[in-house]
Amino acid sequence: MGARKPGGLVYRYVFMGSRNPLLPAYLLSAVALAAAALGSLVFMETATIKVSIPASKLAANRTITGGPTSSDLATTRIQADVTDTMQGTVSVPAAGGTAAQGTVEFYCSPACSQPVVVDVHQDVCSPCFWTQSKITVPANSPAHVPVAVVAAETGPAYNVAAHTIDRIGGLKSGQPNYPTQLKVTNPQPITGGATTTSTPVVQQTDLDSVRSLLSAQVRHDLDGVLKAQAGGLTYAADGQPTLKVTSDHGVGDHVSTFTMTITGSLGATAFSEVQADSLMRATLDQKIPKGFQLTSDPIKTSYVVVGSGSSGVVTLRASAIGVMVPNVNVGELKARIKGMRVEAARQQLKELVNGTAVDISVKPAVPWLPVIQDHINLTIDLKPMAVVTES
Repeated sequence: MGARKPGGLVYRYVFMGSRNPLLPAYLLSAVALAAAALGSLVFMETATIKVSIPASKLAANRTITGGPTSSDLATTRIQADVTDTMQGTVSVPAAGGTAAQGTVEFYCSPACSQPVVVDVHQDVCSPCFWTQSKITVPANSPAHVPVAVVAAETGPAYNVAAHTIDRIGGLKSGQPNYPTQLKVTNPQPITGGATTTSTPVVQQTDLDSVRSLLSAQVRHDLDGVLKAQAGGLTYAADGQPTLKVTSDHGVGDHVSTFTMTITGSLGATAFSEVQADSLMRATLDQKIPKGFQLTSDPIKTSYVVVGSGSSGVVTLRASAIGVMVPNVNVGELKARIKGMRVEAARQQLKELVNGTAVDISVKPAVPWLPVIQDHINLTIDLKPMAVVTES
């Protein structure tokens, strides 16, 4: 309403009631402050996430056949021939004479239906000798099994010709129950029995001792030659080496020393274990379950030679173990969970694979993850689990 003032002027008064002309400015300021605070939080917020995924060990077995022209595993033939010599010292018999010694052979005629065990100290008489070790005569076989024997007493009376020992006596601890087919003979003379003397005389134990040491040396040298010829490759020997043994003196010779010579021969097939490992990794790759992948860790392999021959063909029984994990990508995981509530993100990460553990830390402490992907530090920790075997 208006009022008339002197001079005819009319003044109007406008009443705003409770309306404050500054309220919109206040509201805009509050919104600006909130936006600034939220924007500051967006740029300040960080999250550290550790995902512990159980890794599985995938195992595979395979038979690998290689040969000189094989496309899977190339092989090379190698050959070693070694001759070694060793001098032996002859024993000096003690006063009272020496006991004759040599070798007898046990066999079944006709063949025995069950293996026959001949124990140590078995008596064979014509006259009497004692066996020096335990042997087994195989069943259904005409094989002659040799064993060393020593005379029961010293003296030349126990020096006997070949094929004169033909009777099996009793054990020192009692009479065994041998089948009637079990027979014994001495293919070579048994010698070395002598009267009281101090003159050195070659005994069977002297020869056996040197032969054992020299055989070990020959085998060692054969292995060295094969390794040198293999040139870094793995090799599979054809079997046991062939050993040819000669000595310039035998049992009963009155000499102080003797010289023994052994010539050994052994063939082998060499192959690349790196190439075999590549085949086994490919075998593992074919057996990876959907959604998994092998890690870059080296696979563990083992090879057992089940056959090899002079033609260069080798058969290996191979096994390999690799570590596999779910096929996940850190960047993809961060993109998937950014801005999510913490608990929802935790549950989603746990569903990657059964047994996954998730640890999430957010700074400042808010119930959601940063919306900026680079503000999320996510690491994956692998923990081994049981072996998953694939044949």
